Amino acid sequence: MSRPRLFYVLDSLEENEVGDQVATLLGRLSRARFEPRVVALDSRGPLDARLREIKVTVHRMELSGAFGAVLAVPRLRRLLAGLHADILQTFQPWSGTVAQLAAPPGAEVFRWVQGLAPESATVEGRLKAWLERRASRRRSGRFVASDEGVVDAVRHRYRVEDVSVVRQALDLGKIRSRVGALAIRSARVRLGLTESQRAVVALCDFQDRSRMYQLLEGFATARTEEPGLRLFVVGQGPEEGTARGFAEELRLEDSVIFLGSDPSRLPLLRVAEVVVDAGAWPGWARTSVEAMALPLPVLRWVDDDEDPGAQRYPTRTTGPANRFARDVLDLLEDGQPRAEAARRSAEVSSAYGVARVADRWAEIYTD
Repeated sequence: MSRPRLFYVLDSLEENEVGDQVATLLGRLSRARFEPRVVALDSRGPLDARLREIKVTVHRMELSGAFGAVLAVPRLRRLLAGLHADILQTFQPWSGTVAQLAAPPGAEVFRWVQGLAPESATVEGRLKAWLERRASRRRSGRFVASDEGVVDAVRHRYRVEDVSVVRQALDLGKIRSRVGALAIRSARVRLGLTESQRAVVALCDFQDRSRMYQLLEGFATARTEEPGLRLFVVGQGPEEGTARGFAEELRLEDSVIFLGSDPSRLPLLRVAEVVVDAGAWPGWARTSVEAMALPLPVLRWVDDDEDPGAQRYPTRTTGPANRFARDVLDLLEDGQPRAEAARRSAEVSSAYGVARVADRWAEIYTD
């Protein structure tokens, strides 16, 4: 019996988080179970080199911008007409819309949704919104969320009830080996850490001004007991300028380092002793999972009015300033709390392992 033909329809061939996941998954799914291929609406990006290594055929559409939005559906429909696609899998909203509208009879479309960005008011954005409305009327796609925290938003946006959950696929062993291969001394020098200083990493989306102030106030409190603490803040968002102002008010300029949205993160994980996921979105960020895989103690920020039980996989929760300061100091010790937090991190990260995620996708495809 021939293997089902599995087509991953991508916005582009960029080697970003989606591209990394695609290459990671395809290598697993192609082993005796599926015949995988990739369709790239916009062929820009270096991902094709990795796909060639695992012998996956790539079909390039060369489409971008508003003109490409008009042509994408009929072009993909013509391409798929002679390729006998059984399954179409997408990872981004735009490619999901195109695949849902262009799918040949008999092909199933699986749309994986990690986050929902607001619609754009540009010409291209309005065209895509119009096509999405057409796609929603077809009711032919099956929706899969990256985390339980996204399920309700997916149901509301796409007007569907049945939403499965499959986590992001990460090669956890590769993450451990890459971080472990870094020389800790050179990583500390690169980040400006002296021998007496200790690093805490905070992952933020700068959406909540109150949360940012409490995070920095709590760090200031912890620093009174551990003067060598340094806080590396990763992320960007609307309250970033305000957060920098808070740091100055609290006289933390010498110990809080804002790194922007895309610094070289692996050296951070090599020297970090505690990682704080302080984003407002309720799902784990990729960097949080990478930290858990090492395993590092990871704190998930929970506000006073937020139910910690809403987190499917909390390793350990923290919150407003005083509790955050206490939790950081607690985890900097080498005793039982730190060991238990690291053990829990390793347990949580296993849900994102590529073999486990690939098996979950195979179950959904063949269900």
